[in-house]
Amino acid sequence: MKRDFADIQEGQMHYRIEGEGEPILLLHMAVASSDEFSRVIPFLSKKYCAIALDFLGAGDSDPCPHEYQLLDHAKTVISFMDSLNIKKANFAGHLLGGHVAAEIAINWPERVKKLIMAGPGSFEETVATTHNKPPDFITRVEIQADGSHLMEWWRRAGLWGNYSLEILEERLMEYVKAGPRGEEAHWAGTTYNIMPRLPLITCPTLVLDATDYLFHTQANQVKKLIPNSELITIQNGPMYLDRAMPGEFAEAILDFLNK
Repeated sequence: MKRDFADIQEGQMHYRIEGEGEPILLLHMAVASSDEFSRVIPFLSKKYCAIALDFLGAGDSDPCPHEYQLLDHAKTVISFMDSLNIKKANFAGHLLGGHVAAEIAINWPERVKKLIMAGPGSFEETVATTHNKPPDFITRVEIQADGSHLMEWWRRAGLWGNYSLEILEERLMEYVKAGPRGEEAHWAGTTYNIMPRLPLITCPTLVLDATDYLFHTQANQVKKLIPNSELITIQNGPMYLDRAMPGEFAEAILDFLNK
């Protein structure tokens, strides 16, 4: 698997690439990176050119020039495609990445062949807030002299299930790389309501659900709102589905793309 950087107007975007043929772009969840697809890419690259990128402000890409909204991330992905001379691609986005991919499909339909949205849904409909305060997994974490911020990032990494130490360490490193501004990606997701946007998607779409996804209860509603879509639910699938169950994650994508 090769790693490289693409130059766009806003800076450099890091990416991983493997395989040949028709491209599939993999877009990661909030406060994560292309590393979350490192176990999935070997499955996809047997038939496709699998490319996983780091959004600006994540992984090894440059920081965002300002606090990005979801459409800002979508625009940088289009710039990324242009820099690699990719005219059209399949897209698979995980959680926040799925919402970014949906906006690409809506605003630049000529650039998207097929769309896979893993775990899409409305944040406001799922996460209850009190006194207008955000949940404690999306608040800003400042660097502390005693290193206590690392323990908070470790806590957040382990909120969504029982994972191996290897996966938790991967998640911790993604928090470290994103730094105090990392939660801006979550903020972009919480201020965005995907539901009214879904009927605007025109390409063939797979809603990839898992029983432990944050938005699992919304999966059928999401599917009904997207024309020409289908739904697959992976039983006992955790939030970090692509890390913990990469074979099942990739198999669902490949079955859909190969139709």
